[in-house]
Amino acid sequence: MISFCPFEATQPLSNAGPCLARVGTIVSNIELFGAYFLLLLLISGLRQVLRTFAWRYCIEPEHRQVSLWELFKLRLVGDAITDLTFAGPVLGETAKTYAMGEHMPLTFSLSSIFIENLLYSLAVIVFIISGAFVLLGRIAVPGQIRVATVAGMLALAAPVLVALWLISRRRLVISGILHWLEEKDWLPQRIARKETRLKLFEANVYEFYGKNRGAFWLIMLLEVLANLGGVIEAYIILGVTFGVYGWPYAYLVEWMNRVVNTVFAFVPLRVGIDEGSTALTVKSLGYASAAGVSLAIIRKVRTLFWIGVGLLLTAQYTLSPKGVGEEVEDRVK
Repeated sequence: MISFCPFEATQPLSNAGPCLARVGTIVSNIELFGAYFLLLLLISGLRQVLRTFAWRYCIEPEHRQVSLWELFKLRLVGDAITDLTFAGPVLGETAKTYAMGEHMPLTFSLSSIFIENLLYSLAVIVFIISGAFVLLGRIAVPGQIRVATVAGMLALAAPVLVALWLISRRRLVISGILHWLEEKDWLPQRIARKETRLKLFEANVYEFYGKNRGAFWLIMLLEVLANLGGVIEAYIILGVTFGVYGWPYAYLVEWMNRVVNTVFAFVPLRVGIDEGSTALTVKSLGYASAAGVSLAIIRKVRTLFWIGVGLLLTAQYTLSPKGVGEEVEDRVK
């Protein structure tokens, strides 16, 4: 079990000495890494650029007049809102959708964001599953934990795999539900007024793979590379601050980070969770838990930098696109 000061408030005061020593170790590790922080920002910025390219390829060709720079800024705005609020991805992606409404019909904005997030989720699941195999191969764990790990992988993979199956089989879930509600005369007027847009959104998502097979695999490659960027970050931090150079170690640290971000997506900044989970991972690899806490804090500072940039950019967007509803309806008719 990890013993880290912030979680030991109920321990006797006699433990204050070791606790302060660990705090000192963490501070010194962060100071040691300071000179490399710009490199960390560069790598994390590159990850954002990769996902920006992926997002652009998810947009219908006739609406790709929006610049990469504009998409990059919108990504930072959405991520800042996601990281700072309990509404998490729901609010962040909604903000991106409405801000994109200045450049294209709202329905096409929503479908491009949904497709990009779906493919990114698939890449994350592939990464998590591969990381679980690395974990089980390098660390001796009890049988119950092995079973729990496999069960967790299946639980994460199931929703995305079901979504991909529905899309590949063209099972029109939204249209089917709307049709059933109409037959029962249970369809609320508020939803009925948006029925055309909902069906257009669903059609955009379902038709994407059939119309963009080449782009599909390019997007998947970009999403996988964005995930591997996190491994490079962990490798550099572990190497610079603790002299621990090993790709399997960095892979496992980033694997835990992906799991935490997925499970606790609605916890602002994953405060305390990142630190505790990374400390547990590093300690299981045979190193001091303070090393894991230092790593998590360094990455948290990097995240706060991009959040700050995102909040500054937020002022540029009114989040009130004009003429979107009329334009969408005109395209459908």
